[in-house]
Amino acid sequence: MISAETKELLLDFEKRMRFVNLIKYWLQRSKPTEIRELLHNDDDKTDNLILMVMVFIMDSTLRYGERCTKQDITAFLRELADVYDYEPESAKILADYIITDVLQSNGKVRSFDTFYNSEEQFRDQRSLILLEQQSGSYVLTNEAYEFLFRTKEIDSELDFSVNRFKLQEFIKRGNYGKALRESRELVSRVRNLKTRMDDFMLRCRTNISEVSIDEYEEIVAQVRDSFEDENKQLSDIRTLVSAKLQAITDAQINTDKNIGQIEQEIREILENIDIVISEQSRVFNQKFTLAELYAVLLDDSFSYLQAGRFDIEQELLLPLQKMQLFDTRSVGRLFTPLYRPSFPHLFSLDFFYSRQNDIRESNRDDGIDIKSEYASENVADIRNKRYVDIISGLLSYTENKPVFCFSEYLTSVSKEQLQEQMQEKSLPDVMLKLYGIGEIDVAGWRSEQQNIIVPVGEFDLSYCLSELPKEFVQMESILIHKLDEVITLLDSAGGSIKMNDFKIEVRR
Repeated sequence: MISAETKELLLDFEKRMRFVNLIKYWLQRSKPTEIRELLHNDDDKTDNLILMVMVFIMDSTLRYGERCTKQDITAFLRELADVYDYEPESAKILADYIITDVLQSNGKVRSFDTFYNSEEQFRDQRSLILLEQQSGSYVLTNEAYEFLFRTKEIDSELDFSVNRFKLQEFIKRGNYGKALRESRELVSRVRNLKTRMDDFMLRCRTNISEVSIDEYEEIVAQVRDSFEDENKQLSDIRTLVSAKLQAITDAQINTDKNIGQIEQEIREILENIDIVISEQSRVFNQKFTLAELYAVLLDDSFSYLQAGRFDIEQELLLPLQKMQLFDTRSVGRLFTPLYRPSFPHLFSLDFFYSRQNDIRESNRDDGIDIKSEYASENVADIRNKRYVDIISGLLSYTENKPVFCFSEYLTSVSKEQLQEQMQEKSLPDVMLKLYGIGEIDVAGWRSEQQNIIVPVGEFDLSYCLSELPKEFVQMESILIHKLDEVITLLDSAGGSIKMNDFKIEVRR
């Protein structure tokens, strides 16, 4: 009989074994001679290739509206021919082997003897096929997704706590160089979460129907899980770092050449921890704004408008009874309200179903290391200056026109200046974020007299306003409204970006 302590220790043990059985299922694959020869009898490279195919199938099927066929997998394997040193014509043979023999196990279901803690006995646990075929295309099973997520994606949910733990352990052991790197990583992660919340709020304002309750709960849960307990932990780490710095200062040891560098690293670690704590508080407070915004928009989306009621008896049946035979030509007029209305065709269907381009074609790493290499600092300074120039140009234009359209402002910008502001799609990115804010309370910003933190390459409206001359920021507020008109901008790479025009109103 198993004791209560052991039973608690082995809670859900069969779930752990299910992952182990998936690994065993993977390793016990068939290995035909033909495949061995193609891959030069290298089992390690074969494992890498099979996992690459699984990742390709996952990526293809997770994209909206896309399917993954055997032809797609063959084309992917043909692309890897030079890397694995096999003939491109052999890609079809490899695709058949990986799909049928490995991922579908030739249609056979394997079972493994597994201990179930609740029953205190062993019984068979079946390892299902990793790949299913649906209408000529392939999709991964839940077991396959679980396998892939455990190998990479799930790590991102634990990154903040892991980085904080490593920071604490490095400081305890006096490894300040690595501790500094972890502190920079914490700054990057908390700012990335803030950006994710800003994007979510923008999408809520733009179209609430495109945002699911699951995504909202995921963001709120991530903020709660990441920051509620972490804030105290970071405060304790800051106390520990301050004590280390005080000990070095009191010792006044000048014989060691590394003391100056260590003291500088510790001071930067303290600065980074202060930034993380400050950003955490802002993100945590923003969670309540997000909850209020989401609730209001969701309530509005489900509200019903009062509609007029068509009384068939009064409007149709009674007039029909009073009509004489010679009035039959007018009968059709009574049914006019029941006809489907005919609207003028103002737009082509091609406009609504044309492919839409993302503002950002690739993720940009805004979390640049603080005080790191010169190149990174230079990139951050260039981005910061570009954002300040964009805000400066918009506010300068308001001196003559307190109400104007964004398209009007574009006509006043020189070609060289517009080309610079379109680098990394900065101008449309700023406009979308300003629209997400809605009403910019400039007077409230002036009265707060807050400490401005210099961003490391990401757009920060507060920082941009602080860099402008005082006469530029004397208005009360700025309102941004989206218009139905669509304008086209040319990016620095020669492509085009379609976005809605905006109405900008300045209240003084």
